Amino acid sequence: MKHSDMERQNQLTYCKILKTNINVTDMEHTISYITRNLDSLKGDYICVSNVHTTVMAYRDKEYRRVQNSAAMALPDGQPLSIVSRKRGFSEARRVPGPDLMPAILDLSQEKGYRHYFYGSSEHTLSELRKVLVSRYPKLQIAGMYAPPFRELSGEEDEEIVRKINDSRADFVWVALGAPKQEIWMYQHRHRVKGLMLGVGAAFDFTAGTTKRAPMWMQRLCLEWAFRILREPKRMLPRYLNTNFSFLYNVHKESKALKKARKEGMHIAMIGHKRIPSREGGVEVVVEELSVRMAQRGHRVDAYNRFGHHVSGKKYDQEYGWRGRKFYQGVRVYIVPTFRRSSLNAIVYAFFATIMALFHPYDVFHYHAEGPCAMLWMPKLLGRKIVVTVHGLDWQRAKWGNFASFVIKFGEKMAAKYADEVIVLSENVRQYFADTYQRQVTYIPNGISRPVPKEANLITEKYGLVKDGYFLFLARIVPEKGLHYLIEAFRQIETDKKLVIAGGSSQAMEYMEKIHRMAAEDTRIIMTDFVQGQMLEELYSNAYTFVLPSDVEGMALTLLEAMSYGNCCLVSDICENTEVTEDKAFTFRKGDVKDLQRQLAYLLAHPETVRSYGNQSADFICGKYNWDDVVDQTVSLYRKAAKSSISGDKREKE
Repeated sequence: MKHSDMERQNQLTYCKILKTNINVTDMEHTISYITRNLDSLKGDYICVSNVHTTVMAYRDKEYRRVQNSAAMALPDGQPLSIVSRKRGFSEARRVPGPDLMPAILDLSQEKGYRHYFYGSSEHTLSELRKVLVSRYPKLQIAGMYAPPFRELSGEEDEEIVRKINDSRADFVWVALGAPKQEIWMYQHRHRVKGLMLGVGAAFDFTAGTTKRAPMWMQRLCLEWAFRILREPKRMLPRYLNTNFSFLYNVHKESKALKKARKEGMHIAMIGHKRIPSREGGVEVVVEELSVRMAQRGHRVDAYNRFGHHVSGKKYDQEYGWRGRKFYQGVRVYIVPTFRRSSLNAIVYAFFATIMALFHPYDVFHYHAEGPCAMLWMPKLLGRKIVVTVHGLDWQRAKWGNFASFVIKFGEKMAAKYADEVIVLSENVRQYFADTYQRQVTYIPNGISRPVPKEANLITEKYGLVKDGYFLFLARIVPEKGLHYLIEAFRQIETDKKLVIAGGSSQAMEYMEKIHRMAAEDTRIIMTDFVQGQMLEELYSNAYTFVLPSDVEGMALTLLEAMSYGNCCLVSDICENTEVTEDKAFTFRKGDVKDLQRQLAYLLAHPETVRSYGNQSADFICGKYNWDDVVDQTVSLYRKAAKSSISGDKREKE
């Protein structure tokens, strides 16, 4: 992988139009994103969407899944960008496929990108080659192929995939017409190694075999009229069908959104480091809740902490760094704090709370125990407060005496004064009942079913293959128990690797210890923090996922590992076993010998490993669902907002 220091970043904003996720972007930002993240985008595909494809996706659930599974769905049609702007995304602009392709081709002369052209007709491809050679003399054309107007046999399909991959194409331009081209790209995702882009009539427009509508008609959203005039028999029924359907259903959808916003709540999210980010489970939870709530018409403000990603500034995201911005409909505020200090979190919580008090929020939602040390301020002013306790943070070994004191104080504030408290495990629910006689609400985290990825980047960078490694993926801090795993792994004989993926969070001494331990065994690979396709490939191809934690809240990495169909081996703390039930292997917490025995057993019984893996995805995705989590959380917000109960301890209804 060429840009090993920067995985594909989750920095895309979209507007949901008729249930399809349409990216909010413009030509400049689209080209910048694609070229900056090209290595990690390879094997994926980009749809260029218009009114016709959006209506088809609205009517056809399977085609909608194809559209929404794409790395990007660009607003080719002017009406899509207009709808996005009317729904609050002022930066939304049109990105036509016939303009995107020449722009990238021109850039490629300098960058040296290779291009494969798949689709259209032999005549069009012949004319296209002439134009490209003349217009872009330094362009590297890797190949061209016009498939027959019939379904390819399995052998024919394998042959064309081999030809495309052998050409070493960076970009694979697909012109088969909708919906055929999108379905083809979806079916060939990660089989074709280049980035696939479905551009419809772009081949014909560029080649000059088909005339494009004049610019004034494009600007007035009249391209459909131009195409009807040129091909009335073919285009008139199509546009009569889809255009009116689009107008009617978008109007109906907009009315529903307006009603939802009117009835929706205004929520402040406080306690995370920043979104979008995978720095920890708290950040993932805040992002999932915030984005999904915003899509339902609620107004959500996320108070991001100033500073760099815990694993290094190279992983910083671009949202919110230059003042107030939006991320997927969520307003992002940047909160000042100290750059490097043990007081960083508490200073952030103080200023975030002060900033939030200037807004008429229906609910202040604090995440984690430490930030709750400041909830007395909104409580004093009669504001409604919901707290999510992601774990008993004061138990974590990384904290010093003062930090532990602040966290414990925050816990007491939450127990005494929060209108509602959410916990992620039955164990923590019982802890609050025993310690504070406080009844709390159990709402676990959710998970979405992913699409497993073949080993490409991880093979190229680390030599890893399917089932060739054990995977540990978490922050490298003492309470995650990684030192137990390394000790146990070093005592077993196997050709499999141990992959350690994750960055540190303050515990630098522990990180140095882990590096020293790992250096003593050449089978151990440390990747540092990972995200994007690299992360997905690591999950998809592991032999077993191992989580040896001493302390957990509810480990999102465990949910994610199971959702990818991994056999899992976890410490027997109740926060882990509540999640896995009987669908994973366990060992006694902190017992290296027992962990060693379990690793050896899994190595000796690959059929058992496969059996557990085959069960895990359906089990975990059926058990935990983000939409259910959002429903329960919003219901709790409304309960808190209606409540007139003060800070007295109360029984849950």
